[in-house]
Amino acid sequence: MKNILFFLLPVFLLSCSRKQADAVVSFDTDTLINDSYIGNGAQWDPYQLDYGKGRLAISDADWKKLYDRLDFMRPQFIRMMINTSSFVDNGKLTPEKGMETLSKMLDYCQSRHVTVMFGDWGWSVLNTREGTINEKNMQHAAGLMNYLVNEKGYTCIGYYNLINEPNGDWSATDTNYRLWVSSMKQFYRNMEEWKMNGKVSLAGPDIAIWGKDETWWIDSTAVQLGDKVGLYDIHTYPSKITVNSGEYSAILSAYKNAVPNGKKIVMGEIGLKFVEEADSLYDQENTRRAKAKKHASLNDSQMFVYDYRYGIDMADALLQAINTGYSGSVAWMLDDAMHSNEAPDKLKIWGFWNILGEEQFGAEEERVRPWYYAWSLLTRYIPVGSRIYKSDVSGDTGIKAVISKKDGNCTIGLLNISKSDKTVDLTGPGLPERAGYKKFIYSDGTLETAGDCMLLPNEENLTLDFSKGKSVCIPAESLVVYTTFDY
Repeated sequence: MKNILFFLLPVFLLSCSRKQADAVVSFDTDTLINDSYIGNGAQWDPYQLDYGKGRLAISDADWKKLYDRLDFMRPQFIRMMINTSSFVDNGKLTPEKGMETLSKMLDYCQSRHVTVMFGDWGWSVLNTREGTINEKNMQHAAGLMNYLVNEKGYTCIGYYNLINEPNGDWSATDTNYRLWVSSMKQFYRNMEEWKMNGKVSLAGPDIAIWGKDETWWIDSTAVQLGDKVGLYDIHTYPSKITVNSGEYSAILSAYKNAVPNGKKIVMGEIGLKFVEEADSLYDQENTRRAKAKKHASLNDSQMFVYDYRYGIDMADALLQAINTGYSGSVAWMLDDAMHSNEAPDKLKIWGFWNILGEEQFGAEEERVRPWYYAWSLLTRYIPVGSRIYKSDVSGDTGIKAVISKKDGNCTIGLLNISKSDKTVDLTGPGLPERAGYKKFIYSDGTLETAGDCMLLPNEENLTLDFSKGKSVCIPAESLVVYTTFDY
């Protein structure tokens, strides 16, 4: 016990020492959940730039700020959606037309080896009212991929996501499954004409789900499209109570279990909403905050992104996705400045920041919000290619855990969603004694930061041996990450 407790901060010793364990976490490194993780990241779409008062530009200083912040997060997987019509002029594909911000975004991903799931929202490639395919724009969409991958060399684009959330009545498909399948087949044929199918794989079905009732989309995608789909994905916006109770894992399992053998599934979008009755007070507060914020979309904002607790809840959702066998998760979303709703200056507030805060929305909006650090820890230290192993938690249901290994390095994440400190016993017979662990504590009042976006470890050079069992204290409402990665 003293090997770990010796390094703990005094406040934790006072609140956690000399008490029976609240939970036991067992790491089973003989049971593999995922043999090669794709990675976590965020939604990063080309910026709106015109918010009703004339067109803005992202300055070189702000691009550097964006790059620096992403460099700390180290995203492995980014979703990037466009409207193909933005690259069409007088019926002709003119790809240079829409590259103002897109080129800088793809340059970043290419230079950092980030896998991009690119795609079209759907409005460009479908005639929604008629329920038909816009064949000319569908050809343009494939031509744009040829331009980006073959001509510009953006080999970071690994997947193509055609039509956002096709099961929704808000989607370009208006819930029409047959139209979506026909669109996917047509796009696949167009990609074949450009000889692109060996370079970029289709992702789908990209459905938005809240319960288990849409799993038939996974089954039908497998039957109708077969190997045309290289990666399965869904979107989830669970209620806080659904995540914290653990019910979320059961929902995710239903979709993971429907995926064909040999294929992976990722979370194409993930964020929290307050849709259950148990979260009604949070929903009321969210609405109050949105009304009080001049530039917030009232109908599509998550105002708790300003709170530390949102980072805990998102970490809770992410750990459940990882342990259920998902191969990556994309947080909705990176930056408020990307999207508006209701009016050009009514932004969808969901991001880690607003890069145009100083220019238009208030300098305080440009600062990094706390949940960035929680998400970054589970992105930076669970890199692409990680192997995820089984974690069993007994006792307090407010404790969650994850373990991953890559190239001899190990990352362990421990989450306490409760409002009190917890003592947790850790066991892992397959984890030999190892020196060089760093420890990060994400909670209100414990963050050790430097500069604009750097998170420093709370402790370093720890020697841990879980094989014989260790007792640690997990502070209230905190994410604790131990890692041997040296970056």
